[in-house]
Amino acid sequence: MRISTNQIQQLGLNALLDQQSRLTKVQQQIASGRRILTPADDPSGAARSLILAHSIGAIESYSRSADQIKPRMQLEDSTLEQTQNLIQRLRELAVQANNATQTADNRHQIGAEVRQTFIQLVQLANSTDGNGEYLFAGLQSRTQPFLRAGNTVTYQGDQGQRLAQTGSHQQLATTHSGYDVFMKIRTGDGQFTAEAASINTGSGIISPVTVTDPGALTGSSYAVTFDINGAGALTYTLSKDGTPTATQPYDSSTPIRFDGLSVTLDGTPAKGDQFTIQPSGFGSLFDTVDRFATALETAQDGPTGRTAYQNVGNQTLQGLDQALDHILTIRAEVGSRLNALDSSQEANEAALLNFQTTKSALDDLDYAKAITELSQRLLGLQAAQKSYAQIQELSLFNFL
Repeated sequence: MRISTNQIQQLGLNALLDQQSRLTKVQQQIASGRRILTPADDPSGAARSLILAHSIGAIESYSRSADQIKPRMQLEDSTLEQTQNLIQRLRELAVQANNATQTADNRHQIGAEVRQTFIQLVQLANSTDGNGEYLFAGLQSRTQPFLRAGNTVTYQGDQGQRLAQTGSHQQLATTHSGYDVFMKIRTGDGQFTAEAASINTGSGIISPVTVTDPGALTGSSYAVTFDINGAGALTYTLSKDGTPTATQPYDSSTPIRFDGLSVTLDGTPAKGDQFTIQPSGFGSLFDTVDRFATALETAQDGPTGRTAYQNVGNQTLQGLDQALDHILTIRAEVGSRLNALDSSQEANEAALLNFQTTKSALDDLDYAKAITELSQRLLGLQAAQKSYAQIQELSLFNFL
C-alpha cells in the first residue's frame, strides 16, 4: 500500500498530539490532586463519588442542625432546673406555713416571698435563647408566651413543637411548649381533687381522697354539703354530678364513703359548709402558686381563718408535688433527647469519616504513581517529537 508523505506526516503529528494530551492530563491531575477530572475518566467511579458527595452533604447538614439545637435544649434543661428549685422552695414554704403555730402575720411574711417567687416563675417561663427566641412559645418563638396581668397569667403561644432533622431517620423536638410545661399539670393528688368551699365557716379540714375500690369508680364529680337536722344533729348530703342523694347523719369518726372513694374530715363542719371531690384535671402552675400566695396574704387568726388556710395549704402541697413530678418528667424527656442527640452526632461523625474516606479513595490522586506516569509521558512526548522531526526531514531526494 502506498503511503504518501502527507499521511506519514499526519501520523507523526497525531502521535505527537496524543502524547501531549496524555501529558497534559497527568499534569492537570497533579495540579488538582484529583484522579477523576471528568466523568469520562471513570464513569463508574464518578457516579459513586457523586452519590457519596450527596451523602456527605446530608450528614454535614444534620451535624449543623444538631450543633444549632443542642445549646437550646441545654438551655431548656437549665431553665427547668431553676423552675424545679423554685417549686421546691415553695413546697418548703408551704410546709412551714401549714404549721398550726403560725400566726396570720407570719403567713403574710411568707406570702411576700411566695408572691416574689410567682413573678420569678413567670420570668423563667418567658426565657429566651441566644437568638432572642422564646423557649416555651411553641412554634410562635417570636411571641412572648406568658402574659401576666396582675396575678393572672395567660398563655399566648401554641402547643406546637419545633423539630430538627438530626439524622436520616431521626427528628428531635428542640423544646417543649409552655402549655405542656406550665399549664398542663395534674390537679389534686393526680387522681382526685378534694376542696373546701371558700365560704365555709366550720373547722372541717378535708383529707386527700382514698380509692377503696377501683372497680366502683364512676368518674363523676361529688359535693358533700352539711346541715343541721331537726334534732340538732349534724348531717350531710352527697350530690353526684349535681344530683343530691339521701341525707345521712355525720359521724366524725367514720370516713365518708361512696362509689369506691373515701374521705375524712378533721374538725367539725358547720351548717352550710361544702366540700367537693372530683377527678383530677389539668391546671396551671401559676394558678396553684397564686392561690397559695393569696391564701397567705389574706390569712387570718382565729379558728375559721386557720381552717380556711389549712384547706388551701393542703391543696397547695398536693399541687406543688404534682408540679415537681411534672417538671421532673419534662426534664427526663429533655435528657433523653440530649442523649439521643449525642448518639446521633457520634453516628454522623462515624458515617462522615467513612464516606469521606471512601470518596477520597475514589477521587484523590496517588501522587507517587502520578509522578512516575508524568516521567513516562515526558519520555513518550520527547520520543514522539524526535520521531516527528526525523519524519519531517525525509525526502525522495535522500535516495537519489
